[in-house]
Amino acid sequence: MDSEILRNTAKMIITSGPTREFIDSIRFLSNPSTGRMGYHIARAGINIGYKISYIHGPVPSRYRDIRDGKNIAVTSTIDMLNAVISELQDNSILIMTAAPADYRPEVKFEHKLKKKDNPEIKLVQNPDILLSVQKHIAEAGLKNVTLIGFAAEMQNAYDYAYSKLIKKKLDLIFLNDLSKEQSGFGVETNELTVIRKDNTHSKWPVETKEKLGYQIVEEIERWLQ
Repeated sequence: MDSEILRNTAKMIITSGPTREFIDSIRFLSNPSTGRMGYHIARAGINIGYKISYIHGPVPSRYRDIRDGKNIAVTSTIDMLNAVISELQDNSILIMTAAPADYRPEVKFEHKLKKKDNPEIKLVQNPDILLSVQKHIAEAGLKNVTLIGFAAEMQNAYDYAYSKLIKKKLDLIFLNDLSKEQSGFGVETNELTVIRKDNTHSKWPVETKEKLGYQIVEEIERWLQ
């Protein structure tokens, strides 16, 4: 599909940042994601001409709102899943940049726990957003939905990322190798490898996340043409 037609007809849904799973009224499980990468993808999409829905977890204020886009703030992984499903429609491009928590406490304590409480905290698995989206697409009969994943890995990074692409039936996955000093959470740069479902891949040099936002959108457009 021609890029101009794609930009006029497709809707981009970008998830960004961490999620939080509360243990009690103030403590939670989370991770160091700032949402910087997702924010810059969303900005690039807006600037290129896409309609954008930007779904973010608890991120710093500078990565919270996209001008001229639809901004949706969420807290938990289930919140993020529900927001994604509510935004999905025909001709959607879902870019799952967020780092949602895989587990949540089975029980959330109503009040702040004291040291003397010494609780046992049982964790249960959160729903997998991309697998849940696949089920929703089939049940709702949605057409032309493109799924883009991100994988943050440290060991056997390529193999894990490719297996995630296959398991979740993704079109593309962007591998973020956390063993690299200039790549990962809380830094201004990433060293990404894009892996396609035809098992071709391209390793990109280290670049700022702002510039990578445009490269990622352009890579998706090339894939869809």
